[in-house]
Amino acid sequence: MDEDKTSAYHTMYEVLETYLKMAAPFAPFITEHIYLELQKFKHDPLNATREPQSIHLEHLPLSSNHYINKELLSEIETVRKIISLGLFIRSKNRIAVKQPLAKIELKIDN
Repeated sequence: MDEDKTSAYHTMYEVLETYLKMAAPFAPFITEHIYLELQKFKHDPLNATREPQSIHLEHLPLSSNHYINKELLSEIETVRKIISLGLFIRSKNRIAVKQPLAKIELKIDN
């Protein structure tokens, strides 16, 4: 495995583990099962003989403003407005969503 693949696997593992911790209070049994199965893939030489503990004994993830990309949030807000306006224009002109448009032009003023 090259470095990119390893990095992608580690990122996916962190995302799944964090999501399961957040979802555990709402779906306790399925998150517990998935979490315990996910722990089998964790490579921790210090705790190799230790049984994985319950997800309900783990700390909940903390939020951090460090990870919030305000520019990306602004861009996504603009995209959502464009999509909403496009859907409005389609419904006003009775054009089905499944019907592809031949052309669309946008003028965005900042």
